[in-house]
Amino acid sequence: WRMMRPGVFTSFMGGMSYETALPMIHAAGFQVVSLGGNPQLAGYATAADRQKLTALLRKLSLVIDSVHAPFPEGDRLFAEDESMRQESVRLCKLALDAAAEVNGRVVVVHLLLPYDIPPGEQRDRMIAQGRRSIAELAKHAEARQVGLGLENGQRRDYDEVLFDLLDELPTPYVGLCYDSGHEHIQGRCFQILQQYGNRLLALHIHDNTGSDTHLLPFSGTVPWEGFGKAMAGLNFAGDLVLESGMTHESFQTPEDFLAEAMRRCQRLQKMMTESGGAGNGDSAGSKAAKK
Repeated sequence: WRMMRPGVFTSFMGGMSYETALPMIHAAGFQVVSLGGNPQLAGYATAADRQKLTALLRKLSLVIDSVHAPFPEGDRLFAEDESMRQESVRLCKLALDAAAEVNGRVVVVHLLLPYDIPPGEQRDRMIAQGRRSIAELAKHAEARQVGLGLENGQRRDYDEVLFDLLDELPTPYVGLCYDSGHEHIQGRCFQILQQYGNRLLALHIHDNTGSDTHLLPFSGTVPWEGFGKAMAGLNFAGDLVLESGMTHESFQTPEDFLAEAMRRCQRLQKMMTESGGAGNGDSAGSKAAKK
């Protein structure tokens, strides 16, 4: 099996551009980055941005694990309003195009939002719209050999839609982006990994105490001792990417935050090694991962 490399989101500090973030991430010892969902700050909005981003990544010997589709603008894949849905699909396609250009493995998208749509005709119409959106994006992703990571949510009824889509789209280019913080908000941990780990394309690792605060691992109440066990034998082709941020932490500088983030990554890596919880890249998503 392979040791997953430590990674972190470029948007760990609000308002920070990739040009500022990447050198600090490199200096902290990270090898892998994920681009946040603000295309301008993340550096994938325009061709010129992507050219500069690629040059800086090459200079710093950093690689991209995943790209978050634009949000909130890209979160309307399930919208009843057709023009709104089509615009969200367009933005997610742009993210897939950008990921292919900057050699990102996976683009991560959100599904049925907002969370508070009750069962009934409106929800059914939204799910039908979402199926159209995800099917269209799946074709776009496969054509570009980029994975489409469907992210789990903060409610079980959201995740039921996720599971249905994963079952309906068995292509290796569509899979799970596992968000540890989101599942923990539901009062459970790592069950989704046990259920759909063979479809795992990307990790969003962070902690909380019951709300979506994106803390560093071990700063909240996620029982991390179960993480390595859940990952064991999954043959995951990606890396250990933190989606933690500074907003709800007490670090004085981004450098201090990143240094501690690296220590927390190493702590998780050690726990995973002891559990045998790392993969060799032969998962369902490995075609996209090995591009």
